[in-house]
Amino acid sequence: MLMKLYRKVKKKIWDRHIKKLKDNGAEIGDKIAWFSRNITIDSTRPWLLHIGSYTKITEGVIILTHDYSLSVMRRVYGEWIGEGQNTYIGDNCFLGMNSIILMGAHIGDNCIVGAGSVVHGTFPDNVVIAGNPAKVICTLDEHYQRRRRKTIEEAKECAHLYKERFNRNPTPRDLVGFKFLFTPRTNEALSEYGVESFECNGDDPVEVKKAFFGSTPYWDSFNDFLKEVE
Repeated sequence: MLMKLYRKVKKKIWDRHIKKLKDNGAEIGDKIAWFSRNITIDSTRPWLLHIGSYTKITEGVIILTHDYSLSVMRRVYGEWIGEGQNTYIGDNCFLGMNSIILMGAHIGDNCIVGAGSVVHGTFPDNVVIAGNPAKVICTLDEHYQRRRRKTIEEAKECAHLYKERFNRNPTPRDLVGFKFLFTPRTNEALSEYGVESFECNGDDPVEVKKAFFGSTPYWDSFNDFLKEVE
């Protein structure tokens, strides 16, 4: 009960913080998923901040629009050198855990930022960036093709380990995270396969459902999937 109350209070505080940023000039889009309240967003220059719609921001992320290291030069040279820059995060981006977006960074649309990355500079649309300092490690399409191949093996491994742990095969509901690989694209199959919702954090469920029915499963059925696992 106390934990629920704590989360509720923390959410209200966070929502007020986001509203204050917007009221003071920050451009923050729709359908943004905040996967944690442990996120730091620089509030000193809100009008220098842009976060695009459908962006997902995870635990420990820091987004800056200014850098106070100027204090060192101020004392040595007697001047204020560097104060703040426009920090831009495009639409449909993913910011991995504990990544730091430094002032002046420009991240294009549909970008993935790896966990622990320190991001500065300009990055185009449709890339995966990671590291300290962050660099482009591949295009989004290359990442998609690689992850698509690996996801098939991950689904089989998940089913194999489930059987090993529980001494029985998993049901479709147990592996619902891999539902797109083996669920027939019919409304009747959704209930049978335990697909109760197309809700995804930060995404439009209507859009997710439309994409699901517009795709083709890798296996024709769950039984075909289990046969390959065995």
